[in-house]
Amino acid sequence: ILVVTAEGYVFYTSPTIQDYLGFHQSDVVHQSVFELIHTDDRATFRHQLHWALNPQSCQESNPQADIIPENSSLCSNVVNYNPHNLPPENSSFMKRNFICRFRCLLDNSSGFLTLNFQGRLKFLHGQNKKAEDGTPIPPQLALFAVATPLQPPSILEVRTKMLIFQTKHKLDFTPLACDTKGKFVLGYTETELCMRGTGYQFIHAADMMYCADNHVKMI
Repeated sequence: ILVVTAEGYVFYTSPTIQDYLGFHQSDVVHQSVFELIHTDDRATFRHQLHWALNPQSCQESNPQADIIPENSSLCSNVVNYNPHNLPPENSSFMKRNFICRFRCLLDNSSGFLTLNFQGRLKFLHGQNKKAEDGTPIPPQLALFAVATPLQPPSILEVRTKMLIFQTKHKLDFTPLACDTKGKFVLGYTETELCMRGTGYQFIHAADMMYCADNHVKMI
């Protein structure tokens, strides 16, 4: 689940983003959504954020900027609309169904995952923003959407994802921390994991050299 403001900031994403893209929820919220999107798809996503699919271009909104940073599609001054001048939320104008490529940190991708976004533009309430003259800005539209991979993962991949967990280590592989899913999968408490010296005693003997080889390469 993804909620993106008209400016292009991620207002909310569900924790399941980590299962599909590898990013933690806290790494993405309040950041530019365009940092996650394939360069060729950023313009498409910007159009979907505008109620009439016709956003003001970044160059027009900031005529003094000769160069627009390649890694950003955020506009500094987005037009704020009076809700009474926009189609109602249940209008077909507000429905969205489009495809976009997002960066993916997981090994089973080529760096990007093609996602299908289905949802609609809705008013984002409770922001209490004010204009430069101090007058309150009414709630503005934001994209509320459900993102699903264009190619659904196989049952085997879904089962594997349920076992994925994260640990933190010193450079000598000594465990420092483990997330809650890791404690559930392994059956250790974080104290038990971090009080047993080097992390190699948790690895099967047959995999020891393989792990050590990759450990050295990583360093």
